[in-house]
Amino acid sequence: MFNAIPMPAAHEAASPTTLQLLVNHTAWANRQMFGALREVESFDSQQGSDLIRRALDHIHVVRAIFRAHLQGVPHGFTAPQRAVFPSLEELDREFDDIDRWYVETTESLSPEELARPRDVRFTDGKIVAMSPTTMLLHVVTHTIHHRGNIDVIMLQTGMPRRRDGVPDFIVSGAFPR
Repeated sequence: MFNAIPMPAAHEAASPTTLQLLVNHTAWANRQMFGALREVESFDSQQGSDLIRRALDHIHVVRAIFRAHLQGVPHGFTAPQRAVFPSLEELDREFDDIDRWYVETTESLSPEELARPRDVRFTDGKIVAMSPTTMLLHVVTHTIHHRGNIDVIMLQTGMPRRRDGVPDFIVSGAFPR
């Protein structure tokens, strides 16, 4: 049986929620990943770089789709990745922009808004009712999953690794405890 993520009590409203922690950690960990990838000399000519860019594009497109769902606007995507993969530099900028949007949006949504379900249309046409909390949790776990795929490619090809776990995030001082 799954337990719901506890919402803070009224007197804890000023402290970060678990959802805010997860979204902020995701943004921070993405910065760690791109920092490590920028250190790779001649990234595009390295073994595995094409797979990394493919995974990064997929992560970005899914996050863009769910941003549109959260905004209540059409996303315009017909597939969970683009036909032509952007450069690492472009993906880095796109991740930074969308990470900022997710952090700001998660901080701005009230508990009532986070719980209100809405219809979400997937690229295969399926429609599912999801709350913003569920959408945000999907975005976070999906990003973590594929960032792990990227980490395996980096490890197998000798690219520099990074530390991006929640303890590293807390120790970094990037998010208040």
